[in-house]
Amino acid sequence: MATSVPLQLVDSFLLKYNVGDALLLVFGLAVVAALVVRSRKVLALQSGLFGIIFVVTPSSELVAAEQSLLSEPLAYKFFGLVLVFAAPLLYATARK
Repeated sequence: MATSVPLQLVDSFLLKYNVGDALLLVFGLAVVAALVVRSRKVLALQSGLFGIIFVVTPSSELVAAEQSLLSEPLAYKFFGLVLVFAAPLLYATARK
C-alpha cells in the first residue's frame, strides 16, 4: 500500500499558488498547443475563452488595506479583460 508522503509533498507545493496561477499555466499550455496546430483562429478562440474565465473566476483573497492596489487577483482580471478585447481582433485578422 502506498504511503501518503507523495500526496503531502504535492499538497505543500500547490498551497503556494492560487487559482490564477494555475489558470495561467493552463493558458500557456493551450497557447503552445494552438501554435502546434498553426491556426490563428484557434488561438483567438482560446484567448477569448480564457479571458472570460479569468474575468469570471472569483478571487479567494480579499484585498487588505496594507496590500497594493494592483494585487494578484485583480491583475489576473485585468489580463482577462485584455484577452477578451484582443481575441476578436486576432480572430478578424486570421486567415485560417
